Amino acid sequence: MPIGYRITQDIDLPLPTAIWVLGAHLYALLVPLVLVTATTHHWAELKILTAYPMLFYVAAGVMMAGSAFEIAQNTIDRWYLTPATGSANGTGFCDLLFYTCIVASQALVAIACMGDRMWITLPAVVITVLFPWFYMRQALQFVPMSVLGLLATIAAYMQLGAPVIFLQLLLVPLTLYFFTGLLRTGNQVLHGFTTVAASSGVLFLVQGIHASAVGTPQGWSGVIAAVVITVFAAIALRSWIYALPPTSRRKRK
Repeated sequence: MPIGYRITQDIDLPLPTAIWVLGAHLYALLVPLVLVTATTHHWAELKILTAYPMLFYVAAGVMMAGSAFEIAQNTIDRWYLTPATGSANGTGFCDLLFYTCIVASQALVAIACMGDRMWITLPAVVITVLFPWFYMRQALQFVPMSVLGLLATIAAYMQLGAPVIFLQLLLVPLTLYFFTGLLRTGNQVLHGFTTVAASSGVLFLVQGIHASAVGTPQGWSGVIAAVVITVFAAIALRSWIYALPPTSRRKRK
């Protein structure tokens, strides 16, 4: 007698770990909606402060598409990441689409903020178009992402004037911190932390939009304090995190 499809057939994680990891990816999928809400709420101010605020909506949609492709690649990898899986070594088709969407979303944010300046628009478009070439050659594919992330952050700060926007850059090393721990230990709980760190940058952009729109941009002291606390916490927890045991694969029936 045929048995109906079970989601667990495609997930090699224990149930509690699976709930955490999939929940983190649901968060990553939906968190760009905060940018949609902020853009709608502060539309009048953004029309004055930024060049093409409509592109914030497009950027949010592209971010969500990227998360969908990441979920697809993780499903191909049965949600258990190792250095040999496409999600980890950057050799999967859906992984390519995921990173391309992330790069494109950063370009869209930069152009939304300062697209009326060619020194912003030209590199944003060129880097986005060339990124798949870097990915497929497995050559410096993280350089275009880093350059566009920095470009988008600078453009947003120049137009919005909120230092909190720079905390997006803090999440890059934090993502690598958890991702390295995941691959070294095989502890799949770190996959969830990697995902949350990688996808939360949009919250700082939204906070910058709100602060600028209402005329209360926070100072640098809070940003510096957040960086210092995060760095010290990461150093203090490093030996414990890198000593975590590998997650046992769920037995397939």
